[in-house]
Amino acid sequence: MHKPTIVAPGWSHDKAMVASHYGAEEVYVGVPFTSLRMRQNKIYSFDDVKKTVDDLHANGSKALLTMNIFPRNADIKIFEDTVKEIANVGADAIIFSDPGTFHIIRKYLPDIPLHMSTQSSTMNWAAVKFWKDMGVKRIVFARELSLEEIKEIREKVPWMEIEVFVHGAMCMSYSGRCLLGDYMSGRPGNKGECSHACRFKYKVRLEEERRPGKLFQLEGDEEWSHILSSKDLCTIDKLKEILPYVDAIKIEGRSKSEFYVGAIVKAYKHVRDAIVEWKKIDEHIANLVNVIPHRAYRDGFLFNTLQDFPEWETPIGSTTLDSAWPLFNRNYFGMFSDQSIEKDGKKYFHIEPKEVITPGMKIKYLSPTEMGELEVLDILDAKWNQVEKAHCNSWTMYMLTDKKLEGWEILYE
Repeated sequence: MHKPTIVAPGWSHDKAMVASHYGAEEVYVGVPFTSLRMRQNKIYSFDDVKKTVDDLHANGSKALLTMNIFPRNADIKIFEDTVKEIANVGADAIIFSDPGTFHIIRKYLPDIPLHMSTQSSTMNWAAVKFWKDMGVKRIVFARELSLEEIKEIREKVPWMEIEVFVHGAMCMSYSGRCLLGDYMSGRPGNKGECSHACRFKYKVRLEEERRPGKLFQLEGDEEWSHILSSKDLCTIDKLKEILPYVDAIKIEGRSKSEFYVGAIVKAYKHVRDAIVEWKKIDEHIANLVNVIPHRAYRDGFLFNTLQDFPEWETPIGSTTLDSAWPLFNRNYFGMFSDQSIEKDGKKYFHIEPKEVITPGMKIKYLSPTEMGELEVLDILDAKWNQVEKAHCNSWTMYMLTDKKLEGWEILYE
């Protein structure tokens, strides 16, 4: 069977490397000033971009640079100056969205593959053919498309690479082109400053036309409604139906933790490989999608299930009030880096804890090659002094465990 690549997020150098170590063949990395999620990016300089690209290549992954804002007039010069700066970092492709930036990128990077972002809302074969004729190599489709529509596009434009989102948060606007945050807080999502306004809690009131001025509270929980808060996309159970028609499967999550990225990449890579190689799926690995913090899941628009329900019925799996906030929100204890020290002949690995960790704790762990449980035997601070606990204010700690570690292990639950 056809084997699409896994495309995963990297909003920082460490997150990009986690995605790579856990199995992503391609990692998308935000470029300063020009990428969506610019506000959350931890890659602050062009030197950071270069280092991240080089390290991804050294680990066998491709680096895709996101330059997919919709610039205003005042942003065009900044965009062009940024393209000049990244022209020689060695990226494998540029992800863009605004047609006005096409020629700017081509001016300084005439040969680099271009990927059209989902922000462009490409939804039909005629648009795909247009971008193919312009020299675009890959289209990241709008999330409103069904699998049947994707199949038709594949038939009509067979030589265009197709990438689809298979997992992650969904926007409550047209393929992510949100204006709500811009209106409410002056932070335009189309320029990388999304404030996640669709995830806020709202008081919603109704006014009936024959009772002007009389407002009825739309009840949610005690005070709030969550009508804008979409469920998360999850297609791992239907991956076998998607793989034959796409060239790349994309995981959303530049604002999420390293735990999220490592677990989701590992789960989808395992299931994809098992399907392609006709092997049995390990349900413990596939179930990692339910271990990470997430909202309730549905399969988005890909399988067009909403049309099966009359307007007056509630579809199975629709957004409900109890699904608005993430589940399992506090189960990430931290990630070991690939740095270690030796004391008294024992190897201690560097970690920046996210939760309180004490000697004697037994914690589940996830590595690029396995998953299981380990026990924390000892903890040292930055000066190698023994301490009774580590916590989120402990920036540099070293831990000894009962397992042989290699680095990049993630501690959870």
